[in-house]
Amino acid sequence: MTDEKLRALPRDVPDYHARQAAHLRALAENATAKGVRERLLDEAEEHERLAAASNEPQ
Repeated sequence: MTDEKLRALPRDVPDYHARQAAHLRALAENATAKGVRERLLDEAEEHERLAAASNEPQ
């Protein structure tokens, strides 16, 4: 992969993880299966953790 393509990855977009967390939580609200809902909430928590870590001063 070229450097140009790597720079365009969605994870490099500001607030990617925060947006993903919000999206996953919205999906979880409508999930009818308990296992799916739990998985979505787990994924949302991971994205929130990553968002918080990326916002910490270096």
